[in-house]
Amino acid sequence: MNSSSRLSNYWVTCADGLETLLEEELKGLGVQNTERFPGRITFKGSLENAYRICMWSRLASRVLMPIHTHEIEFSHDARDVAEELYEGAISFDWSLIFAPQSTFAIRLHVEREIKVNTQFATLRAKDGVVDSFMEAVGKRPSIDTKSPEITMYILAGKKEHTYCLDLSGDSLHKRGYRQYMTDAPIKENLAAAILQKGQLLESNADIILDPMCGSGTFIIESLMILTDRAPGLVRRFGFNGWNGHNHELWMSIKAEAAERHQTAMTQPLPQFYAFDADWEAVKATRQNIIAAGFESALDCIKIEERTLNDWPDFNAEGKNVFFVTNPPYGERLGDKASNRSLYLGLSALLQKNFPNQKAAVIASQVEQADVLAFNDPQLLRLMNGKLPIYIRFGKIKPAAVVRPFLESWQPQQFEPIEGAVEFANRLTKNMQTLKKWAVKEGIHCLRLYDADLPDFNVAVDLYGERLHVQEYAPPKIIDPEKAKKRFNLALAAIRAVTGLGRDAIFIKTRSRQEGKAQYTKQSTASKRFIVQEGKAKILVNLTDYLDTGLFLDHRQMRLRIAREAKGKHFLNLYSYTSTASLHAALGGAASTTSVDLSNTYLNWSKENFVLNGLTVDHADEQHQFFSSDCFEWLKEGHEQYDMIFIDPPTFSNSKKFYGTFDIQRDHLSLIKRAMNRLTSEGTLYFSNNYRGFEMDEEILAFFNVEEITSETIGLDFKRNHKIHRAWKIQHPGLDA
Repeated sequence: MNSSSRLSNYWVTCADGLETLLEEELKGLGVQNTERFPGRITFKGSLENAYRICMWSRLASRVLMPIHTHEIEFSHDARDVAEELYEGAISFDWSLIFAPQSTFAIRLHVEREIKVNTQFATLRAKDGVVDSFMEAVGKRPSIDTKSPEITMYILAGKKEHTYCLDLSGDSLHKRGYRQYMTDAPIKENLAAAILQKGQLLESNADIILDPMCGSGTFIIESLMILTDRAPGLVRRFGFNGWNGHNHELWMSIKAEAAERHQTAMTQPLPQFYAFDADWEAVKATRQNIIAAGFESALDCIKIEERTLNDWPDFNAEGKNVFFVTNPPYGERLGDKASNRSLYLGLSALLQKNFPNQKAAVIASQVEQADVLAFNDPQLLRLMNGKLPIYIRFGKIKPAAVVRPFLESWQPQQFEPIEGAVEFANRLTKNMQTLKKWAVKEGIHCLRLYDADLPDFNVAVDLYGERLHVQEYAPPKIIDPEKAKKRFNLALAAIRAVTGLGRDAIFIKTRSRQEGKAQYTKQSTASKRFIVQEGKAKILVNLTDYLDTGLFLDHRQMRLRIAREAKGKHFLNLYSYTSTASLHAALGGAASTTSVDLSNTYLNWSKENFVLNGLTVDHADEQHQFFSSDCFEWLKEGHEQYDMIFIDPPTFSNSKKFYGTFDIQRDHLSLIKRAMNRLTSEGTLYFSNNYRGFEMDEEILAFFNVEEITSETIGLDFKRNHKIHRAWKIQHPGLDA
């Protein structure tokens, strides 16, 4: 029996979670009688089986051949594992395995619950191998931990230590093409496993898209699978220095692999799209594709710097699309909330562009994967190094058409509510008046009622298909029980008129706020929802704070900014949740800069941007956020802006701000500083909610000032036209 057909035991290791997929792959390579263990598959087979795994396995980490087993005697109480490893190593003649002139390295893996200094234990195992050579041939091999000719893998167990020859040498995930790295890359064998689990081959894809391609691993692994390119075709292996290596057998397997690849390369490839918001990643992807030997395939690969919000028209109708990506979960975005927003935004884009198509998306938390809108979703948990990752597979659900609530609303039939008939009639009338306008303008969030009747001092705001009801705290002269009863009547009428249930109505009591009290958390319920305004998806919180994250009275101003922002550098001071900046960005602004003293609201701002597919994770990015006092920030910088929006609070005494801010007292200084940062042909929009506000005469004298309040108040606030005032301010010499 020759060496190629003699049967031996082999271990094939893999990342945790890959065992089942690896076992399926090995059977496809002709391996029989496998056994599955955590982190490895074992089988008894031929050397040809082992060589084929080294050449063709896309999922394995290492191919090991157990050579020697050292059983442990338990006669002593305190185990000296390092000495056991030495004794096991010296008890075998390693000169039968490799020549003394070869270099070698030892990789030690210790089973759980075994306590040992692995560095010292590895050193003692090495001593045992060297001493074995000295006893057998009088010569000793050298250690080379970086590029050894022979790699030994030792499993230190509770009952025995197993010494293996690592036929793979370097880990099999190292294909040799990744010459340029990016942050948090996924290992090549894990990428291949995801493509296999996602059924790339079976999808008959016409388009393969990775919009956050990093260093291009998914694109390259897809190319290798579709062109029948063996992962081991151009790399070096650990068996080359082994005395039992069958060179002729290996060369025949290699020749067969080369021929299969050449034949497959004659077949047409799908159209690949590799996008990333980071230009360095775009460059790395191109360079790695060339390093992998696929330069000739670049004609069918579009590699471009793009954000999620900047996808081209894929013309995917009637085509099969395979979507796969590894988003920058956690490492750069930092917190779970931002990560969830990223996945929500990604899911919305997929539903819009690729309904009913196959997708595979990596997440670092199950909660992130859960927001992806997939039909019949599947989940695979793997270990990418020491980090657990979760991969969601499935077919993308088509996007649901979201219409303004008032479009389908009709006046409701209900029994009169004694004590609230007038209120119900007024609310119904308001909704009928607003309906045509809201439907025509596509308005999803608006005010339905604002203390129109003296006895019902509440504000009723519609956010999508939910209501935010604010009770203005009654004067102290009003009996609290009477006020409570009247408010409960109002709630009953609101439910009856709108047809919405209790779970869609969120209640707060609002009193006059000063300073930081307006930012004080009112609840910990955290009911956050996504609403639509123009092109923007916006996160609102209907429970935790008095304000929801979206000032409805400034809707028309935000939409105005969206229309005017294209190509401009936009600055938003006192940016709150930066919804004005978001509209500017979606309107095509060259850049946006948002400044606010509250980190809470700046983080919320970033979530809004990420939700809309806009990148916020680099300091030099197009969209920047600064936690700072606006006065200090204006004073310290020199950048010029084409459009500035300022909507400051009426009063503030935040603990981060030394002193107080008063809109009437301080607006002159604020506007003058802001105008210093405005380009000569730029526009500053200034607004505030202080009813007694008067613009300083110096501003009126020195700049072109036009009050535009009426243009910035929507139909839903016409009943309360003093809700805010707004001005358009430009440098002298420009038409106001």
